[in-house]
Amino acid sequence: MRDSIGLAYLLDNKCGVSKYTYRITGGINADLNAVPWMAYFHAKGTFFCGGSLVNHWFVLTAAHCFKHNDATIYVRLGENDASRLYDCDEYECAPQHSEYWVVKKFTYPYFKTARYYDIALVKLNQNVVYSKSIQPICVILDRRWQGYVDSIQNFMVTGWGAKDYTEKSERLQLAKVPQVDRWTCRSRFGYNVDRTHICAGDGSHYVGKGDSGGPLGAMVNIGQYRVFVQFGIVSHLRQPFFGVSVFTNVLSYSSWINHTIVNNNNS
Repeated sequence: MRDSIGLAYLLDNKCGVSKYTYRITGGINADLNAVPWMAYFHAKGTFFCGGSLVNHWFVLTAAHCFKHNDATIYVRLGENDASRLYDCDEYECAPQHSEYWVVKKFTYPYFKTARYYDIALVKLNQNVVYSKSIQPICVILDRRWQGYVDSIQNFMVTGWGAKDYTEKSERLQLAKVPQVDRWTCRSRFGYNVDRTHICAGDGSHYVGKGDSGGPLGAMVNIGQYRVFVQFGIVSHLRQPFFGVSVFTNVLSYSSWINHTIVNNNNS
């Protein structure tokens, strides 16, 4: 696809399309099929992180999600309300969610803590068939888009993370979060927040416990299409979690993402 910035090299050209509209002021329940790229990670029957489907085989998430998890990891796609077998709205019901398991994890080589290099890919046990409720998110592989990312005022973040003080939400949540400059972020977190990070959130719009690994993104015009593009991964939450959070900047790792997928797509 071509944009005014140049070629937008995407992992999957049929990506980022849903019925979702970008008119959200705070945390709300996601409509049915509104965020079809969301992945629900669980092990031993317990949810622990979110992620995003990026093509037929791979899910993008945060490396810290796997730091202390050696159990068999399952990935649920097409999920909205984890308390229900079938998700329905007033007009229709979606097919039952699909379950996969992780056959291989790829964490960024220099990862140690959530402060830096907090990115991972997982390969699923079988090819994912796209449907109305399961679609890939757009991931741009052209780092010339960084200036555009820096200019975005508000992002959208999604996940099953904490609402208020609860452990997690059974229903997938959407929230619009304002971008915060890195200088402010550095002062709040006390470490070098650099261009490999994105900062976003405030007292009214934030991510919570359980949102880790989920996507931060925005609607973007690419050519004649308007699609949802992932620019960040939920990484480091300020404790208590109300307020600004640090996200892994996906563009900073575009070469690693592409290299990992290309070299392991058929292995």
